Amino acid sequence: MATLALSTLDISPAAAHGERSQEPFLRMRTIQWYDMKWGPETTKVNDFATMTGKFHLAEDWPRAAGKPGRAFFNVGSPSPVFVRLSTKLNGEPTMISGPLEIGRDYAFEVKLKARIPGRHHMHAMVNIKDAGPIAGPAAWMNITGSWDDFTNPIKLLTGETIDTETFNFSNGIFWHVLWLSLGVFWIGYYVARPMFLPRSRVLLAYGDDLLLDPMDKKVAWIVLILTFGIVWGGYRYTETK
Repeated sequence: MATLALSTLDISPAAAHGERSQEPFLRMRTIQWYDMKWGPETTKVNDFATMTGKFHLAEDWPRAAGKPGRAFFNVGSPSPVFVRLSTKLNGEPTMISGPLEIGRDYAFEVKLKARIPGRHHMHAMVNIKDAGPIAGPAAWMNITGSWDDFTNPIKLLTGETIDTETFNFSNGIFWHVLWLSLGVFWIGYYVARPMFLPRSRVLLAYGDDLLLDPMDKKVAWIVLILTFGIVWGGYRYTETK
Protein backbone atom coordinates (compact mmCIF):
# COMPACT_ATOMS: atom_id res chain seq x y z
CA MET A 1 0.00 0.00 0.00
CA ALA A 2 2.86 2.35 0.80
CA THR A 3 4.44 1.69 -2.59
CA LEU A 4 1.13 2.29 -4.33
CA ALA A 5 0.65 5.55 -2.43
CA LEU A 6 4.15 6.75 -3.31
CA SER A 7 3.54 6.07 -6.98
CA THR A 8 1.07 8.97 -7.06
CA LEU A 9 3.95 11.36 -6.39
CA ASP A 10 5.45 10.66 -9.81
CA ILE A 11 2.67 10.91 -12.36
CA SER A 12 3.64 11.26 -16.01
CA PRO A 13 1.63 11.06 -19.23
CA ALA A 14 1.26 7.65 -20.83
CA ALA A 15 3.81 7.15 -23.58
CA ALA A 16 3.01 5.99 -27.08
CA HIS A 17 4.58 3.07 -28.95
CA GLY A 18 1.60 0.79 -28.63
CA GLU A 19 3.30 -1.63 -31.05
CA ARG A 20 5.63 -2.66 -28.23
CA SER A 21 2.71 -3.92 -26.17
CA GLN A 22 2.03 -6.69 -28.67
CA GLU A 23 3.27 -10.22 -28.12
CA PRO A 24 6.85 -10.85 -29.35
CA PHE A 25 5.72 -13.52 -31.82
CA LEU A 26 3.45 -10.94 -33.46
CA ARG A 27 6.02 -8.18 -33.56
CA MET A 28 8.94 -10.26 -34.82
CA ARG A 29 7.47 -13.16 -36.79
CA THR A 30 4.65 -11.61 -38.78
CA ILE A 31 5.39 -8.25 -40.39
CA GLN A 32 8.76 -6.49 -40.62
CA TRP A 33 8.54 -2.78 -41.38
CA TYR A 34 11.27 -0.69 -43.00
CA ASP A 35 11.92 2.58 -44.87
CA MET A 36 9.14 4.30 -42.93
CA LYS A 37 8.57 8.02 -43.49
CA TRP A 38 6.00 10.44 -42.12
CA GLY A 39 5.67 14.00 -43.28
CA PRO A 40 5.42 16.78 -42.75
CA GLU A 41 5.85 16.61 -39.00
CA THR A 42 3.58 19.65 -38.51
CA THR A 43 0.49 20.41 -40.57
CA LYS A 44 -2.43 22.79 -40.32
CA VAL A 45 -6.07 21.71 -40.29
CA ASN A 46 -7.10 20.89 -43.89
CA ASP A 47 -3.48 20.44 -44.99
CA PHE A 48 -2.17 17.15 -46.36
CA ALA A 49 0.34 14.66 -45.01
CA THR A 50 1.71 11.33 -46.19
CA MET A 51 2.85 8.08 -44.64
CA THR A 52 5.08 5.86 -46.75
CA GLY A 53 7.15 2.77 -46.19
CA LYS A 54 7.53 -0.92 -46.89
CA PHE A 55 6.81 -4.14 -45.06
CA HIS A 56 7.70 -7.79 -45.47
CA LEU A 57 5.46 -10.70 -44.54
CA ALA A 58 7.72 -13.16 -42.75
CA GLU A 59 8.07 -16.66 -44.19
CA ASP A 60 8.10 -18.08 -40.64
CA TRP A 61 4.54 -16.97 -39.99
CA PRO A 62 3.42 -18.16 -36.53
CA ARG A 63 0.79 -20.89 -36.42
CA ALA A 64 -1.00 -19.05 -33.60
CA ALA A 65 -1.83 -16.12 -35.90
CA GLY A 66 -4.27 -16.22 -38.77
CA LYS A 67 -2.76 -16.16 -42.25
CA PRO A 68 -3.09 -12.90 -44.21
CA GLY A 69 -5.61 -14.33 -46.65
CA ARG A 70 -7.82 -11.33 -45.90
CA ALA A 71 -6.00 -8.24 -44.72
CA PHE A 72 -6.67 -4.52 -44.59
CA PHE A 73 -3.98 -1.86 -44.49
CA ASN A 74 -4.95 0.63 -41.83
CA VAL A 75 -3.70 3.65 -39.93
CA GLY A 76 -3.57 3.53 -36.15
CA SER A 77 -4.33 6.83 -34.46
CA PRO A 78 -6.03 8.20 -31.33
CA SER A 79 -9.44 8.72 -33.00
CA PRO A 80 -9.84 10.07 -36.56
CA VAL A 81 -7.37 12.92 -36.17
CA PHE A 82 -6.57 12.61 -39.88
CA VAL A 83 -8.90 11.76 -42.75
CA ARG A 84 -7.47 9.10 -45.02
CA LEU A 85 -7.83 10.17 -48.63
CA SER A 86 -6.14 7.26 -50.39
CA THR A 87 -4.09 4.12 -49.80
CA LYS A 88 -1.82 2.38 -52.29
CA LEU A 89 -0.01 -0.96 -52.00
CA ASN A 90 2.71 -1.45 -54.61
CA GLY A 91 1.22 1.43 -56.53
CA GLU A 92 -2.30 0.01 -56.67
CA PRO A 93 -5.25 1.75 -54.96
CA THR A 94 -6.27 -0.36 -51.95
CA MET A 95 -9.32 0.87 -50.08
CA ILE A 96 -10.77 -2.53 -49.10
CA SER A 97 -9.47 -5.75 -47.60
CA GLY A 98 -7.78 -8.36 -49.77
CA PRO A 99 -5.21 -11.17 -49.75
CA LEU A 100 -1.54 -10.60 -48.96
CA GLU A 101 1.17 -13.14 -49.80
CA ILE A 102 3.53 -14.50 -47.16
CA GLY A 103 7.14 -13.90 -48.11
CA ARG A 104 6.37 -10.89 -50.26
CA ASP A 105 7.33 -7.24 -49.80
CA TYR A 106 4.84 -4.42 -50.14
CA ALA A 107 5.39 -0.69 -50.55
CA PHE A 108 2.62 1.51 -49.25
CA GLU A 109 1.62 5.15 -49.54
CA VAL A 110 -1.15 6.74 -47.51
CA LYS A 111 -2.40 10.28 -48.10
CA LEU A 112 -3.93 12.01 -45.09
CA LYS A 113 -5.76 15.25 -44.41
CA ALA A 114 -5.32 16.96 -41.03
CA ARG A 115 -8.55 17.14 -39.02
CA ILE A 116 -8.16 17.48 -35.23
CA PRO A 117 -5.46 19.75 -33.74
CA GLY A 118 -2.99 18.20 -31.34
CA ARG A 119 0.10 16.01 -31.09
CA HIS A 120 -0.77 12.54 -32.32
CA HIS A 121 1.11 9.25 -32.53
CA MET A 122 0.42 7.79 -35.98
CA HIS A 123 0.95 4.08 -36.71
CA ALA A 124 1.01 2.07 -39.85
CA MET A 125 -1.10 -1.02 -39.22
CA VAL A 126 -2.35 -4.15 -40.93
CA ASN A 127 -5.60 -5.75 -39.78
CA ILE A 128 -5.66 -9.48 -40.51
CA LYS A 129 -8.66 -11.76 -40.21
CA ASP A 130 -8.25 -14.18 -37.26
CA ALA A 131 -5.04 -12.40 -36.21
CA GLY A 132 -6.28 -8.91 -35.41
CA PRO A 133 -4.42 -5.61 -35.80
CA ILE A 134 -0.65 -5.77 -36.18
CA ALA A 135 0.77 -2.33 -35.48
CA GLY A 136 3.93 -1.09 -37.08
CA PRO A 137 6.24 1.79 -36.17
CA ALA A 138 4.81 5.21 -35.47
CA ALA A 139 5.84 8.85 -35.34
CA TRP A 140 4.53 11.97 -33.68
CA MET A 141 2.62 14.25 -36.04
CA ASN A 142 1.41 17.69 -35.02
CA ILE A 143 -1.73 19.44 -36.25
CA THR A 144 -2.28 23.14 -35.67
CA GLY A 145 -5.28 25.36 -36.23
CA SER A 146 -8.95 25.00 -35.31
CA TRP A 147 -11.11 21.90 -35.71
CA ASP A 148 -14.03 24.18 -36.62
CA ASP A 149 -12.25 25.10 -39.86
CA PHE A 150 -12.07 21.51 -41.10
CA THR A 151 -13.99 20.62 -44.25
CA ASN A 152 -14.11 17.42 -46.26
CA PRO A 153 -15.98 18.14 -49.51
CA ILE A 154 -16.77 15.37 -51.98
CA LYS A 155 -18.66 15.40 -55.27
CA LEU A 156 -21.56 12.97 -55.58
CA LEU A 157 -22.63 11.12 -58.72
CA THR A 158 -25.51 13.57 -58.98
CA GLY A 159 -23.02 16.41 -59.37
CA GLU A 160 -23.80 17.83 -55.94
CA THR A 161 -20.88 18.70 -53.66
CA ILE A 162 -21.32 18.04 -49.95
CA ASP A 163 -19.17 18.43 -46.85
CA THR A 164 -19.07 15.01 -45.21
CA GLU A 165 -18.03 16.56 -41.90
CA THR A 166 -21.41 18.27 -41.43
CA PHE A 167 -23.68 16.75 -44.09
CA ASN A 168 -27.09 15.79 -42.64
CA PHE A 169 -25.84 16.22 -39.07
CA SER A 170 -29.25 17.42 -37.89
CA ASN A 171 -30.89 14.48 -39.64
CA GLY A 172 -28.68 12.07 -37.72
CA ILE A 173 -29.54 13.77 -34.44
CA PHE A 174 -33.25 13.51 -35.28
CA TRP A 175 -33.14 9.76 -35.85
CA HIS A 176 -31.07 9.15 -32.72
CA VAL A 177 -33.55 11.13 -30.62
CA LEU A 178 -36.54 9.42 -32.26
CA TRP A 179 -35.35 5.85 -31.63
CA LEU A 180 -34.04 6.71 -28.18
CA SER A 181 -37.40 8.21 -27.24
CA LEU A 182 -39.25 5.14 -28.46
CA GLY A 183 -36.92 2.87 -26.51
CA VAL A 184 -37.23 4.95 -23.34
CA PHE A 185 -41.03 4.85 -23.63
CA TRP A 186 -41.03 1.07 -24.11
CA ILE A 187 -38.82 0.42 -21.09
CA GLY A 188 -40.43 3.15 -19.00
CA TYR A 189 -43.91 1.75 -19.60
CA TYR A 190 -43.01 -1.60 -18.07
CA VAL A 191 -40.88 -0.10 -15.30
CA ALA A 192 -43.88 1.97 -14.22
CA ARG A 193 -46.14 -1.06 -14.17
CA PRO A 194 -46.69 -2.46 -10.66
CA MET A 195 -45.98 -5.98 -11.90
CA PHE A 196 -42.53 -5.22 -13.35
CA LEU A 197 -40.31 -6.50 -10.52
CA PRO A 198 -42.37 -9.45 -9.24
CA ARG A 199 -43.26 -10.71 -12.72
CA SER A 200 -40.58 -13.40 -12.69
CA ARG A 201 -41.98 -14.83 -9.46
CA VAL A 202 -45.53 -14.75 -10.79
CA LEU A 203 -44.37 -16.43 -13.97
CA LEU A 204 -42.75 -19.27 -12.03
CA ALA A 205 -45.71 -19.69 -9.70
CA TYR A 206 -48.71 -19.30 -11.99
CA GLY A 207 -47.52 -19.40 -15.59
CA ASP A 208 -48.09 -16.91 -18.41
CA ASP A 209 -51.82 -16.30 -18.05
CA LEU A 210 -51.61 -13.65 -15.33
CA LEU A 211 -48.97 -11.72 -17.26
CA LEU A 212 -51.03 -11.25 -20.40
CA ASP A 213 -52.53 -7.90 -19.47
CA PRO A 214 -54.87 -6.56 -22.21
CA MET A 215 -53.30 -3.11 -21.96
CA ASP A 216 -49.84 -4.60 -22.44
CA LYS A 217 -51.02 -6.23 -25.65
CA LYS A 218 -52.45 -2.97 -26.96
CA VAL A 219 -49.27 -1.03 -26.17
CA ALA A 220 -47.14 -3.74 -27.76
CA TRP A 221 -49.19 -3.67 -30.96
CA ILE A 222 -49.08 0.12 -31.09
CA VAL A 223 -45.29 0.18 -30.67
CA LEU A 224 -44.84 -2.62 -33.23
CA ILE A 225 -46.98 -0.87 -35.85
CA LEU A 226 -45.31 2.46 -35.10
CA THR A 227 -41.86 0.90 -35.49
CA PHE A 228 -42.70 -0.66 -38.85
CA GLY A 229 -44.28 2.61 -39.94
CA ILE A 230 -41.19 4.62 -39.05
CA VAL A 231 -38.88 2.15 -40.81
CA TRP A 232 -41.03 2.12 -43.95
CA GLY A 233 -41.52 5.87 -43.92
CA GLY A 234 -37.80 6.46 -43.48
CA TYR A 235 -37.06 4.10 -46.35
CA ARG A 236 -39.51 5.84 -48.68
CA TYR A 237 -38.20 9.26 -47.69
CA THR A 238 -34.65 8.16 -48.42
CA GLU A 239 -35.68 6.74 -51.79
CA THR A 240 -37.23 10.03 -52.81
CA LYS A 241 -34.03 11.88 -51.95
